[in-house]
Amino acid sequence: MSMQIQNDGTAGIATPLTAPVESAPHSGGSKQVESVANGGSDQVSISSLSGSIAESTAALASQHATRVSELAALYAKGAYQPNSVETARALVSEALAGGSLEEEG
Repeated sequence: MSMQIQNDGTAGIATPLTAPVESAPHSGGSKQVESVANGGSDQVSISSLSGSIAESTAALASQHATRVSELAALYAKGAYQPNSVETARALVSEALAGGSLEEEG
């Protein structure tokens, strides 16, 4: 995420923001808001990266929920047969990598 703040050097002068103006996204997908109160020239640009991350996270969460539902349905039918060797290998690998399955308190 990139953020740019530009100030015209009027530090200490209180100028209320009365009418923000949003311009079209610039190259790189950032959005710019300018202060037009009292002729101010302050500008803020925020990258759209955070929005992309949020969309990706939501998509992954949806995929995860779908997979969990599929596994729950298989388990309910008695058709879920996990591979114990792969499960054990994954648990040991995670433990050796320093991960933990649950927090102990």
